[in-house]
Amino acid sequence: MNMSKRQFYELVSRVYESIIESLPTSLKHEARNVLIIVQDNPENVDEDIVGLYDGTPLSERGIDNQPIVPDRIYIYRIPLLNMCENRTQLCKEVRDTIIHELGHFFGFDDNELKKMGLE
Repeated sequence: MNMSKRQFYELVSRVYESIIESLPTSLKHEARNVLIIVQDNPENVDEDIVGLYDGTPLSERGIDNQPIVPDRIYIYRIPLLNMCENRTQLCKEVRDTIIHELGHFFGFDDNELKKMGLE
């Protein structure tokens, strides 16, 4: 599938905003502090991934363990475009990827996310 960087970024922004709006009020503020970074491909990691959370999960934070840099979710454009045949499928994959990575931000590991159907 083809899509310009700008169109892809706009799609990611709209999907992220709709996810944030669907969250309970108590989680919206925390989730809005996560930066969404769109890159063409992952750097120095498994090239099959479509997203990556980078930060300190909320469940691991304490008074002495506050992050210095903002939490980030990387969304990888080219792997997502390569796996999708149309815009509808791309929107679903982007949504699933963001929700999965936000799950890591909230403190869920891959096994817990899998049990919730967010693998």
